[in-house]
Amino acid sequence: MLKLHEFLLTFLYFGRAKKAPGTVGSFASLLFWLGLSATFFNHQIALSTQNIFWGIFLLVAFVYGCIASPIYAKQFGEIDHGSIVLDETVGQILALQISFNVIATNYFSNTILISAHLLISFALFRFFDIKKPLLIGYCDRHLKNGFGVMFDDLLSGLIAGATAVLLLKL
Repeated sequence: MLKLHEFLLTFLYFGRAKKAPGTVGSFASLLFWLGLSATFFNHQIALSTQNIFWGIFLLVAFVYGCIASPIYAKQFGEIDHGSIVLDETVGQILALQISFNVIATNYFSNTILISAHLLISFALFRFFDIKKPLLIGYCDRHLKNGFGVMFDDLLSGLIAGATAVLLLKL
């Protein structure tokens, strides 16, 4: 069971990267979101269907991360071990999906729009996840449990997504 937790919490082992596992995990999550969205949610499928799919995915991943991260982290003696990047996956996909809702029309036929969206969403999420301003940092410092592992990245994704919306609307 611990191997399954490792596989999922390290997001398919991307969290085991020697350098910058959070950034590697976030980038892998971006590619995962892009690949699934481009394959299954093209212009013929309603945006609401995509939102429902990713909403369910994020809810399941968040709850699973809250429960499984303390079990997996016991072997390292720290609750938020660097190899756990499922929290980055949740935050990165949330940021991408929030901002995608604003620019969804003709998205997959506009290379410049795709590039801008991916770059802005990725950079903003990494900024908020690393710097942890205000409430994000407070949660990171004070919630030392599975919920805390996941929640600060959820907040980072929410704020990054909202900021990306503002930038992409310009």
